[in-house]
Amino acid sequence: MSKNIMLTLCITALLYSCTATKSSSDFSNEIFVDVEQSVELPLQRGRIIPLETSDSSLLYDIVSIDQVKDKYFIRSRNKILTFDTEGNYLYNISGIGQGNKEYVNLSSFFIKNEELCIDDFNQGRVLFFAPSGRYLRTEKAVKNSDVECAPQLIRPYGNKYIAKNSFNGTPGYVTPALSLLDEKYTITQTLEDHSLHTGFLLFDFMNCDDNGGFITYWEALSDTIYTVVNDNMVQPKYLVNFGEYAIPAVERLNKDVYDLIDYVNKPENKKLATLIRYVYEEENYLYFVFSCEDSVRLALYNKETHNTTTYILPAEVNGGKYRLASFLKVDKDKVIMALEDCENIENNQSLFIINKKELYEKSRFK
Repeated sequence: MSKNIMLTLCITALLYSCTATKSSSDFSNEIFVDVEQSVELPLQRGRIIPLETSDSSLLYDIVSIDQVKDKYFIRSRNKILTFDTEGNYLYNISGIGQGNKEYVNLSSFFIKNEELCIDDFNQGRVLFFAPSGRYLRTEKAVKNSDVECAPQLIRPYGNKYIAKNSFNGTPGYVTPALSLLDEKYTITQTLEDHSLHTGFLLFDFMNCDDNGGFITYWEALSDTIYTVVNDNMVQPKYLVNFGEYAIPAVERLNKDVYDLIDYVNKPENKKLATLIRYVYEEENYLYFVFSCEDSVRLALYNKETHNTTTYILPAEVNGGKYRLASFLKVDKDKVIMALEDCENIENNQSLFIINKKELYEKSRFK
């Protein structure tokens, strides 16, 4: 496993939950990924947008991207930077501080009703900004007195919110992984059948569409993709089968998530396919990225044919200017990925944007 992947695990991922992995016999939806039969990502059919690099616009990794009209709002760890659709830097949204318009900790960032929302978990409040960067208001997040967990990461979910809880850590107390919140960010229901056992957390943990339809939830170094059922429980939905490239089942049984990080980063295990992230589900397709053999790859699963296409960068590109970063955004008719500049690592990442139809045309199983 490369230093890049190790940093992805240890820096952009803070603290996370870990649960036992079910066997393939427990799943009706098994996704087979043949990493040896990969297809070159058609860079020539998409568009590469370098993000301007300056003292004010420096990015680390890209955690999320949201678009409002002609602006991209990019979360990079503990800050939100704004770029136009040509990659020119515009401004930051707020910043770290104790002021009324500042945040101490950027726990969550989301857009609702074209307002930019920053959840300051430590201060128990949500800051609202216009797409222009203008401060609008602050709302207090009302906490339950009778619930022993707190919503640490928040996502809009239909007309309410869904959140990843912070690990309680109290001996004997079972911390539910997810909760539903009302408009005051108060927990109205903790979801059953899935709980936290450690405090290991990824900033990217879930995707759900605007209407709360398709929901995907994932965990670090797990090959299981979960969903929310009937708004009251978290259940496994897909098992990703990497075959001989998967982490051996015996290793999963005997190691927690921290031990697994050490295991996959050993030189002899660098070929393993791990770190499924940014899972998006639509009517006919499922998308996600994963790491394998010191590179990041894109997987496209056809739900009708049950076939999977794995995309990699062309060899001349992978050994040259760019390498794929562990990021994915599936938005309406396009797919957005991040490219690292191998020739100058101090440069900001570039965005690679491609129409979904181009990926479908290039897939091994149309």
